[in-house]
Amino acid sequence: MPKANVKFVDTSEECIKLMKKYAREGLKSGGKVVTKLVKDYIKSNHYKTGSLYNEVFAKVEFIKGTGQPHLLIGYRNYESMKKKGYKHYVNPYWFEYGVQPHEIKTKALVKYGQSEYELKDNKGTKYGVIVRHPGMSGKNFLRNTVFNNIKAINEAEQEALQKITDLKVELGMNIEVDESEEEIE
Repeated sequence: MPKANVKFVDTSEECIKLMKKYAREGLKSGGKVVTKLVKDYIKSNHYKTGSLYNEVFAKVEFIKGTGQPHLLIGYRNYESMKKKGYKHYVNPYWFEYGVQPHEIKTKALVKYGQSEYELKDNKGTKYGVIVRHPGMSGKNFLRNTVFNNIKAINEAEQEALQKITDLKVELGMNIEVDESEEEIE
């Protein structure tokens, strides 16, 4: 595993800002690698839902107080999917960890004890008001992809972090560093 050779010569604000910038770039590079690998895995295994594919994301955040960047890799929640304009949401927890057999009931049946509408899939096929889900085993899309490709992720990060070794800060230099959160596509 290649390592960046860092020697602190300057602890000025500009130097710290540049190091944050390059650290963020490194994490973004790693995040792009992970999201591409997970999405390729989902697509290559012919999972019938496009929602799961669209739920995968990576995001660089800065820890409040320390200002250190870190990478979040995971699945978007229902609200995030809705904001992005997606109508369907697949619970990624079920795909990642699996789910036990269970009953699915319509809200009308639960609230009023009667059927107001039937359960349907996205193609309009009706299943009734109570459905027995058989359960499923976990697929570990995200965890396995990260663990099996940690070397490629690390190499992408190290390539961006290598810029730190060539860092030369000049007196009076003004550096702008964007510390806002953003998702990596």
